[in-house]
Amino acid sequence: MSKVLIGFIVFCFYFQSNAQSDDTSATRDVALNLYIDCDDCDMLYLRQNFTIVNYVRDRLVADVHVIVTEMDNGGGGDELTFQFIGRNRFEGMKDTLVINTKADVTESELRKQILKTLERGLVPFILKTKFADKISISYNLDKEVKDVVDPWRNWVFELDLSAYLNGQQSYKSLNMWSSISATRITENIKHYTSINQSYDESEYRIYDENDSLIYSLDVFRNSARFYHTTVWSLGDHWGAGIEGNMWTSTYSNTNFAWDVMPAIEYNLFKYKEASQRQLRLSYAAGFSYIYYVDTTIYNKIEEGLFYHKFNTQYKQVVKWGSIEGGIYYKNYLKDFSLYSLGVNLSTQIRLIKGLSLSLYGNYSLPRNQVGLVRDQASTEDVLLQQHELKTQFSYYLSVGLSYTFGSIYNNVVNPRLD
Repeated sequence: MSKVLIGFIVFCFYFQSNAQSDDTSATRDVALNLYIDCDDCDMLYLRQNFTIVNYVRDRLVADVHVIVTEMDNGGGGDELTFQFIGRNRFEGMKDTLVINTKADVTESELRKQILKTLERGLVPFILKTKFADKISISYNLDKEVKDVVDPWRNWVFELDLSAYLNGQQSYKSLNMWSSISATRITENIKHYTSINQSYDESEYRIYDENDSLIYSLDVFRNSARFYHTTVWSLGDHWGAGIEGNMWTSTYSNTNFAWDVMPAIEYNLFKYKEASQRQLRLSYAAGFSYIYYVDTTIYNKIEEGLFYHKFNTQYKQVVKWGSIEGGIYYKNYLKDFSLYSLGVNLSTQIRLIKGLSLSLYGNYSLPRNQVGLVRDQASTEDVLLQQHELKTQFSYYLSVGLSYTFGSIYNNVVNPRLD
């Protein structure tokens, strides 16, 4: 065990609490204008505890635009990447800081880590303002770096259980869901295993004007899945892995099924940049064997199927917003007419000052529905979606616009009756 010198810089920002109101107004005019683009940041906490900046609502008037992105880390927590982008009088200045959180991090601990990282990252910008003399620096010296002994050997486990029940005289619904997962992530290899189960039960009752039962229907859906994947790192741009599944689903007419699928992927950008940008191309080929609940439209009660699939996924987080989209294709090798093709897109764009556009869309052509029940779907099947139905296409689309106007500053904190 060797001793090293660790400089831990603590930046303390403060105001003169007894300053005159006209002095405060004058210094506020030259304070740093900060725009924070972060989904998990507690803005109320930041405004209360980091008061040396102006928090603005529009990136176009900001001196510094901070973009915070996240990815899962090997410990079950998150890797948060902070991009500090100078604008206006700080155009051309930029920096990036990265922190990692633990799986059991509390909300209080997380917001303190975020605040400390923001303070550190903004120091070069604040040093160029009239608030430079408000910064003090202290060092914590002669700390010893100790080797970490991990009794879990990088394995992280998670258990989830949920249930809900709701109803009225003519309707009752029960849903239960459970999941357990195990993850081990290192630089060279990643393991992920999960088991989940879902059960849905619905009861429908129709009564006449005398409260006599004239119609009843009970609907049950049950599913379970075991999933495992192992992925190997092959440099900055390549990855390879193998995936295995076992599942059952009454909705998909599957009594029991299993498959195994090796895959390879290439990322045009380095994987360490994945939280900001990625363009991934992947190919996989596999084999599955399915035992059906009822005879299918192809007169099968069980069958084995070879298949392959392609996937392209793009993601970019930039100053004006974010965009993510992909194209996927899969087909069964016994018949190339049995394929599925789909595209998805999501984006959030800040169009002009105060105006933002959000868009999400998914469109698919599911031409490989080999497990459909042979019997014709009844009206109840269609209305209640008791099992998978034949379709030539499916889609989902959402569009949203938001516009804000008024004061660009929001430094004041007043949480009363929130």
